[in-house]
Amino acid sequence: MRKGMSRVAVMMGLLAFGVPAAEAAELNGPGDDTTYEVRVVNRYESSVRVYVEDASGRLHHLGLVSRGRFEVLEVSSKIAEKGDMRLRIYPTQTNRSPISGTDGIRTKQLRLQAGESVTMWLERDLTQSIIEIQKG
Repeated sequence: MRKGMSRVAVMMGLLAFGVPAAEAAELNGPGDDTTYEVRVVNRYESSVRVYVEDASGRLHHLGLVSRGRFEVLEVSSKIAEKGDMRLRIYPTQTNRSPISGTDGIRTKQLRLQAGESVTMWLERDLTQSIIEIQKG
């Protein structure tokens, strides 16, 4: 809706200055191939790093979510189409990493269908966090 309002404002501005109307074209942004969303509500005591582990076990960094923030992260369809994947969350504290320990959390194997999304509510005690998959 916001994009549509911006187009109207630009077109009105152009018409006001006597510029002939031009046809607006959709631009393909970097997230156009993404149909999978990971929504993270971080109520943990520090920032967290969010990773997706693909079917071959390779980790892909999705982003950093600061304490007290809500972020929508995108999983590329190239990663999701390889089969089952896991989401992994690790606090940004220096002694915790995806390789070195069990101080983070990870989901069971997920196979998302087009249009589905995952919402994660991270709690102060990460073991009490809630993960929910919404159908598209």
